[in-house]
Amino acid sequence: MRPLERRSEDGFTLPELLVAITILGIIIVAIGAMITTSFRTTTLVSAELQGSRGPKVVSRYWIPDAEQAKTVDTSAPCGTGTTVVATFHSDIAPSAFTSPTDIGDGGPRTITWWEVAGPRDQLVRRVCDGSGAPKSLTVVSDLKGPPTLDVTVAGHYTISVAVP
Repeated sequence: MRPLERRSEDGFTLPELLVAITILGIIIVAIGAMITTSFRTTTLVSAELQGSRGPKVVSRYWIPDAEQAKTVDTSAPCGTGTTVVATFHSDIAPSAFTSPTDIGDGGPRTITWWEVAGPRDQLVRRVCDGSGAPKSLTVVSDLKGPPTLDVTVAGHYTISVAVP
């Protein structure tokens, strides 16, 4: 006669399985909340960095353009865009070693800063120096409002641009 076989006690009981599923659900909800928060934070930080990048890039190009300008106006002889922010007229230095008093020996150069409307308004710098099509550079790719120009002439220029 064979001895009675005992059933194996391997496996989980129903209460153990329910407790494990409940704990797993709590852990998944906590991880999901952390991931959602990190994505939201990343988006906010990216927007802030983009916002702080615009004025830095504008100053990188605006200051030399304004310093080298012989005249400043809001006409639009260089390139195309939606609204002219400013047009700088200057001369191109014949070489990097030319002194500032000799710059007049170079050819004329016109730099126009444009606001370009679209799905994302942009601030674009276009340079015309007689060498063909204007050279374009998108300086700010997502303007929050129109840039403004303040030109004060009282024996000297005070030029500033506000980029939102």
